[in-house]
Amino acid sequence: MDDMTISLNVTLSHTLANGHCFLHAVALELEETHNTMQTYKFLMKAIETKSRTNKNQYINFIGEDSGKLDLLVHKYLHDKIFDHAAGDLIPKITSNTLQKPIHINSKRDGGIWKTIVQLTITRQINKSTILVHLKGYHYSALINEKS
Repeated sequence: MDDMTISLNVTLSHTLANGHCFLHAVALELEETHNTMQTYKFLMKAIETKSRTNKNQYINFIGEDSGKLDLLVHKYLHDKIFDHAAGDLIPKITSNTLQKPIHINSKRDGGIWKTIVQLTITRQINKSTILVHLKGYHYSALINEKS
């Protein structure tokens, strides 16, 4: 165990590195911590639907061209083409789709673990928060330890 897993009372659970590790991490965390069975393929469909029906929520990421959002989401989900916009946008759409905040944790700044992205105004981790870990370009799930 390291400082982050101890302080958050979680276990790091590695995910498949197939280009959808973020979605695998979210699905695994939902299953293990929230007792909700969602496959990464279900998440892909839900993200596509949410991004099409709520384009106005993502204008800050894509500008006024809503066709750009469809293309970015398609490239991420189906072609596994990632860029900074997708890296910021897909977690936001996922959070909105699931109606749960997602905290992405990463080791940075000389070994200090910190939450690098908070997708809601909620600052405290609660039972509805999804925790994932980012190392380089790979996501893993952070599973709450059972008491």
